[in-house]
Amino acid sequence: MKCVIEGNGIKVFGKAVHALSRIGDEIWLDPLEKGLAVRTVNSSQSAYACFCFTPLFFQQYIPDPDIQKDCERSVDKCEISINIPNSRVIFQFHCRHGITKTYNLGYQECEALQAVFPAHLSPNILMAQSKLLGDIVVHFPVSQEEVTLSISSFKVTLKTFCEEENSKETFVVFIVVH
Repeated sequence: MKCVIEGNGIKVFGKAVHALSRIGDEIWLDPLEKGLAVRTVNSSQSAYACFCFTPLFFQQYIPDPDIQKDCERSVDKCEISINIPNSRVIFQFHCRHGITKTYNLGYQECEALQAVFPAHLSPNILMAQSKLLGDIVVHFPVSQEEVTLSISSFKVTLKTFCEEENSKETFVVFIVVH
């Protein structure tokens, strides 16, 4: 696999990886014909998350596993490649002023990570623009570690339980979207 990310895509990809790192300790890169799937699952396997980046997201995207070619604000371009014989994932950040930072990470082959659940028991789908979700979560404290998301046929509920350390105050933040 080889893919190249430039411009604002670097920030988006970095935020996706950061979001996944808050859920699980390991991240799976799954190069597919329809794009790059970046997945994680928490240690108890009760939470799963996946970001799928279509080939249009990348300046260059080649999912072929046999190819062997060559996040900061100063990054102009990011190249990700997989070196199969050496079991390495190579991240190259091409920065301003001709500086290139290379991270050579080991990886382990494993089965594709997929959420296993009976689809007929999950009839609801949540699809929303990121701005809408951002506007909703702004009402929760920044230091909040957990927010519960409940979805039914008629509403979406986000809630959390907060307890102040220095006082004996507790409160619940509860948002319902119809």
